Amino acid sequence: MTIGISSKTLSDYDANLAFNTATAFLRKSDLANYLIDQLEQQHVKLSIEVSADPALANKDVSNNGAIVWNLHSSVSPSPNLADVAALLDRIPAQQKPYITSQWWLMHLLALACQQLNSQLNFRDADATWPWLDEKVLSAGDIENVVARELSDLPLPDEQNWDRLLNRN
Repeated sequence: MTIGISSKTLSDYDANLAFNTATAFLRKSDLANYLIDQLEQQHVKLSIEVSADPALANKDVSNNGAIVWNLHSSVSPSPNLADVAALLDRIPAQQKPYITSQWWLMHLLALACQQLNSQLNFRDADATWPWLDEKVLSAGDIENVVARELSDLPLPDEQNWDRLLNRN
């Protein structure tokens, strides 16, 4: 696997638990599941730093193959994407910070797909997403499709998330 998970603010166990909890929900989208699998199979190493530092919340400080994903992010990174806004608007207020944090991870993974487009092999992709084979892959397009695919699914239980945030 070429996705490495680490953290300066959480134990390795908690960082992996956060990533696995978030991706379990995101992988309910066929497209997100496919893209995460594609990223895992790459020869390029993608590092995901899971942060519980409130000072980094809602900021994209990712750089050069290192994604920094903050568990405290509570503002949508994609407010101008209609399908993403519709998904996040339907979420009850008490779950919004939890789902928004997971959406930040989706946003960062979509940006990684956009940046690694020339190295990802979408030519094998199911015809369900013919636009994946385009020369210019848009993170916004990915996010909108994933949001549509997740919009009618039940929201995940945040039990693991609450435990993670309470450990800090």
